Amino acid sequence: MNDVTSGVTTVVLAGGRGKRVGQNKASLKIGDVYLLEIVLKNIRAIFDDVLLVVSSIDYDYLMSRHFSLLSCYCTDVIVDPISNQGPLLGLIQGLMRSDNEWTFLLGCDMPFVNGSLVRLIYQKRTNTSQAIVPRLHGFLEPLHAFYHRSCLPAAESAFRQGKRKIKDFYPLIDLCAIEEIEMSLLKNYKLSFFNINTAEDLQKAESLQIMAKRLQRQVSR
Repeated sequence: MNDVTSGVTTVVLAGGRGKRVGQNKASLKIGDVYLLEIVLKNIRAIFDDVLLVVSSIDYDYLMSRHFSLLSCYCTDVIVDPISNQGPLLGLIQGLMRSDNEWTFLLGCDMPFVNGSLVRLIYQKRTNTSQAIVPRLHGFLEPLHAFYHRSCLPAAESAFRQGKRKIKDFYPLIDLCAIEEIEMSLLKNYKLSFFNINTAEDLQKAESLQIMAKRLQRQVSR
């Protein structure tokens, strides 16, 4: 863990039914390792305080299948009070439970999060920023972004108005967008945003994981 991120809580959203990939994302494996384990292990190497937000539908499954994993890597597991209400509610729950001013939000299907990139994004905050959101290929990435606790009222207001996407409440807050030219200083920065939505994505993730292990072995020799 780096001092730069010592005052930050990570919230991992474990929602998503995985319709396109054919199964619940919490049950996916990359090789012989659960995707959830890879994500939690990687993010715990960056932040000490990790919260997992799950739907009430998935809670029993996750606790029965991954109890030891969650106990090892998560500070707490938060249950969404209402299932299938979108990621905005997950962010709200995370902000409500966070003990820190800043929260880093991450999707549970993003296995290659880059600690150097995360720290770079966080360092771009200003005194007035309520969210620090990277932009990739012209699109904001809400599930690889930082949110200040002061944006909670705006998120709650948007949710009460029927909004369910995180981007829906962006017009209500002071948002600091991080452009690709700033992130491109880091090698392979785009890989940090890789997420798994389809069977093809899963196959690509397995290939990338194999390549990463080979590189690690070569470096350690």
